[in-house]
Amino acid sequence: MSFRADFEELCRIGADPAGGWTRPAFSPAENAAHDWLRRKGRAAGLAVRSDAIGNTILRLGGEGPAILIGSHLDTVPNGGALDGALGVLAGLEVARRLAAEGAAGAPVEVIAFRDEEGRFGPFTGSRAMAGLHDPEALRNARAPEGESLSDAARAAGFAAVNAPRDWAEVALWLELHIEQGPVLEATGLPLGIVTSIAGQERLSVRFMGRADHAGTAPMHLRRDALAGAARFATGFRDLILAQGDPDLRGTIGVVKISPNQGNVVPATATLGLEIRATDGDALPGVRDAVEALAGAVAGEEGLELRLRRLWSDRPVPMDARLRRVLGDAAATLGVPALALPSGANHDTGIIGRIVPAAMLFVPSTGGRSHCPEEATPVEQIEAAIDVLHLAVQRLRGAPS
Repeated sequence: MSFRADFEELCRIGADPAGGWTRPAFSPAENAAHDWLRRKGRAAGLAVRSDAIGNTILRLGGEGPAILIGSHLDTVPNGGALDGALGVLAGLEVARRLAAEGAAGAPVEVIAFRDEEGRFGPFTGSRAMAGLHDPEALRNARAPEGESLSDAARAAGFAAVNAPRDWAEVALWLELHIEQGPVLEATGLPLGIVTSIAGQERLSVRFMGRADHAGTAPMHLRRDALAGAARFATGFRDLILAQGDPDLRGTIGVVKISPNQGNVVPATATLGLEIRATDGDALPGVRDAVEALAGAVAGEEGLELRLRRLWSDRPVPMDARLRRVLGDAAATLGVPALALPSGANHDTGIIGRIVPAAMLFVPSTGGRSHCPEEATPVEQIEAAIDVLHLAVQRLRGAPS
């Protein structure tokens, strides 16, 4: 077997008639994908197990702490075929090659985490393996459509629990992923070596004014919540750009107004925003500046303001030694590589807080991801798997 054959087989699971692939966490499609992976692992001579929450683990035996490679098999609705799955298939291919070579060395595990996409919450599977969940919150977690994680996990033969492992038995973590952005394709380079996973600040900003009749309330007497929100949105974008940091991102992705009626001045406008940066020291300052901007706009518009900090997560730098090993492997194989940060978070962002970690990126055609058009030339994928294979050979102490 090979990556191409594995990929074709996996693409038959969760293909959506509406387009793309739909394998929500703990759905029949995601369960089938994990069943498929377990069968492939046994066929490759690997030991196969699942932990308490349903993460799938394939193991090639050896001596000493293990090298972990992996990602996830779930998708967003009508998503792409590569996001997550590529990292699992690459790990499977590397483990299969190492098993065929028969050389001694450190153990290698291929891990497919559950629910990276967050149907029941962000990084459900990797956070469970890291032991990070509040047990009660995990038991009570529900998908947007109402299904509980407890019921979904139980139906698949697992439980909504933390599944911590002994991290003293783990040497490092590696993940191959599509970039999900346009940088590599724009540079014409086939491989990226990730420097850091961006940290995040997420805020809810609510402007509260007064609902009035759209025809009778004079413009200068209004307390229009949406007008304030619009001023803030423009100022927010300008503030982010003014920082002069090419790796800083600011996005307002949620806008809700009430009463949301054509002949009524909006009484409330709620914005959900996030700030991402690879400079962890800069993030709090940018957040504070954004909050100050919201306060200034509210005061000038005669609005009340309610701010909530929803999420704060520092950047996760990739391990310098592992980056060198990956870079040396790429150079040995003649694969040009670019050092770049990851604006998106990944399971690596969870595991990389516990053990040394590194990531490889392959280009995303058109910068597209989380959509049916998600694609990467197979030759670039195979070159990246070759780099990963050589790096793991060297890391496990086996001859290359």
